[in-house]
Amino acid sequence: MNKNLFATRLRKEIVYQWGVFRSVVDWTIFLYLFIPAIAIGGYQYYTWWSEIPGWLNHFPFLFILILLYLFCWQGRIRTFLEEADQLFLLQKRPIIIALKKWTRNLYVSGYSVGILIFVVILAPLLFNHFHLSWVELLIITFYFISLKALILGWKQYLDGIDSTWKKGLYTILLFGALGAFSLTLVIWTLDTSVFILLLISLFQWFLFLLNSSSRINRLTTFSNDVYVDKQEKLKYIKSIFLFSEYVEKVPSQRKRNPLFFRKSKRIYKNRNRRKSLQELCIKAFFRNRTYVLQCIQITSTTTVAMLIIPPIWIKCLLFFGFIIILRIWVKIVYKRIVSNHFIINVRKDDIIRVQAEHYIVNFISLPVLSIVGLVLILIIL
Repeated sequence: MNKNLFATRLRKEIVYQWGVFRSVVDWTIFLYLFIPAIAIGGYQYYTWWSEIPGWLNHFPFLFILILLYLFCWQGRIRTFLEEADQLFLLQKRPIIIALKKWTRNLYVSGYSVGILIFVVILAPLLFNHFHLSWVELLIITFYFISLKALILGWKQYLDGIDSTWKKGLYTILLFGALGAFSLTLVIWTLDTSVFILLLISLFQWFLFLLNSSSRINRLTTFSNDVYVDKQEKLKYIKSIFLFSEYVEKVPSQRKRNPLFFRKSKRIYKNRNRRKSLQELCIKAFFRNRTYVLQCIQITSTTTVAMLIIPPIWIKCLLFFGFIIILRIWVKIVYKRIVSNHFIINVRKDDIIRVQAEHYIVNFISLPVLSIVGLVLILIIL
């Protein structure tokens, strides 16, 4: 019964996620984009074993460790629990516990394979450039797999915190402290004895199994497990909707004070239809935390990439790509805002709408592009 329930829900999940994948990637994209990319990438990876490209020689070892650490914070352990389970399965404690154990083992194993694949991809660089031995590479991989499991277990406890600011504060503190400890530890053990890292990895596995077993045996986390499972199941759908021009993200029903324009005062003294539309879009953008955070994410990711990647031509290419992506994203946000059915005084073919779009795109993108461009100049100099 336990295995059949797990197998049924796993099969159901695979079919659902495959349908999401097929909605984005059809056979033409797979044939003309994925297959050539896999072939070219495989050939380049083969050449890395004989000679490392010059631009990869500038990557520091710390950057590789940071990538591995960031990967450890991705994802969550799901339970495959559903709201309807409280009518029958919640009364069957052994079935619920067995289902949670199977899903825990599944996701921990899957994420471990993901770290292993990531290390295999970087193996030519780690062997030929950083001169790591097989023993050192295997122990480092085992350490990050154990760290991934430990973080997955701790994230389950963080998801149970109701207060948003407390959850965010604890997450930031844990992320910073654990990151500084892990990166320092790996570098130190490589200089002293890598087997110390192996002992700490075993200790991390012990902590994970202890905390995970304790949480699995509790049924009071049922509601939170169902909520987290639903959010994780729909995260790819939300990512698709995020870049869709015609689908708006549903805001939270909790009342939150906006960061900007808390008091609805006029921006323009002399108002007309065009300025009214511009004012509405400016306020709607800066009052929406999602738009502001997305803009910060796009900007910060590009800035960090320009700081880390050594070749200047790649930095410039990233900056020009950032210009295109940011302006397209602002246009999508503008069309989302003006597509609201309350905006009925401006038709789609009205020249005012086009003028307001140009103004909003420049008003939001130009300051951001100026800051990132200044950072690029300082990096080059």
